[in-house]
Amino acid sequence: FARRAPNPVRAFVLSPVHPETWRANGAIALGLLTGIGAAAPILAALSTGLTILLAGIGIVFIAIAIEGSRLAARIERRRAFAGETARPAPHPYRPLRGGIVDLLRAEFADENRWRDVLYVAINLPLSVIEFAVAATFWIVGLSLLTTPIWYDAAGGASLPGFLGPLLGHDLVPITIRTLAGAALVMVAASMSQLLIALHRGVVAALLCTSESRELRRQVAALQKSRSAVLDVEASELHRIERDLHDGAQQRLVMLTIDLGLASERLDDDPAAAKQLIVEGQEQARQALAELRDLVRGIAPSILLDRGLVAALESVTGRGPVPTTLLSELAPRERLPPVAERTAYFVATEALANVAKHSGATRCEVRCRREGSQLVVEVWDDGRGGAKVGPGGGLEGLAGRVAGVDGSLSISSPPGGPTLVHAEIPLVEAATTEPPADER
Repeated sequence: FARRAPNPVRAFVLSPVHPETWRANGAIALGLLTGIGAAAPILAALSTGLTILLAGIGIVFIAIAIEGSRLAARIERRRAFAGETARPAPHPYRPLRGGIVDLLRAEFADENRWRDVLYVAINLPLSVIEFAVAATFWIVGLSLLTTPIWYDAAGGASLPGFLGPLLGHDLVPITIRTLAGAALVMVAASMSQLLIALHRGVVAALLCTSESRELRRQVAALQKSRSAVLDVEASELHRIERDLHDGAQQRLVMLTIDLGLASERLDDDPAAAKQLIVEGQEQARQALAELRDLVRGIAPSILLDRGLVAALESVTGRGPVPTTLLSELAPRERLPPVAERTAYFVATEALANVAKHSGATRCEVRCRREGSQLVVEVWDDGRGGAKVGPGGGLEGLAGRVAGVDGSLSISSPPGGPTLVHAEIPLVEAATTEPPADER
């Protein structure tokens, strides 16, 4: 048998006794309590912080208000969509890392944290209005619906009890009031559910990620990552060209000259020709070594053959600064090739900066998985003050990570220490494979 569609008239008539109505009424009452409970301390902290902002400590009060708003937003999302099977995703927040200055900068620059503050400010009057509207409809409706009970007690009927309204001249107004009360109670039930639906809309608009906003964010992120990839690619090509020109090419030119001179002196001065050939062999060996170093920077064979952990062990063992590798990955664990290459690039570039600029005596490279992210950190005890500047190595590092849709943050206060933190998405499932010679 085909299932009959619900009758809207019947649903409207029975709405006052429907469980959803009483859940809506409870949610409205609870919303008033949570709205007052959240707004009072948060808005007090925010206003205090703005008042004494110039004193410096006001920033602390504002930061407390922002984090309190984030907690209130989390509670409101759960409360608004309790019992719903399809819940909108909460909007993403910027990660907070580094020192106090970096934390405050990231917190104050996060648009979604300020949306939480805006919601807390709006939610208080909104909850009061919702409660007032719902209470008015219910009180007036129930008062009119119960007219036959209290009308005689108010002295408006000529006979006691129900006989007066039924037999006396007050029958018509009492009937009208009772019917109007019944209708108003039905409207009140529907109004409660409508108010909750509107409140959910406000929560979804301010505290959740809408499809259009998420699409815009993804498009902007893709455009940024595409630009970063192109910039990094151009920078890498320029570096390779420069290294070839300054290194291997010069060696090969010298080799050509030495071999030419040796050819000219071979008959007249064999000893000098032999010396030139020996020098040419040395030039050839140095050119090969420089080419190997250049290729290692592009795609090191140890990374391709043995994986990220082995490659990081190799790079941390040959630097001028004593470096410790702290890896939570399995020795033979293989990750997506893009993630491995990016992580290796992050480690090698950061270690190069440590050796050149930090004056550090100790360094650590940390590598671990966090959900679907590969986290690579390079820490040193140097002088600090590292910044992402135009044309610098850290800018290329940030561009490389952004090119794979990852994120990079740097904490380097004056005096140190410095922490480079990179999160690289694992777009494919990782596998554990033995080395090629063990298969």
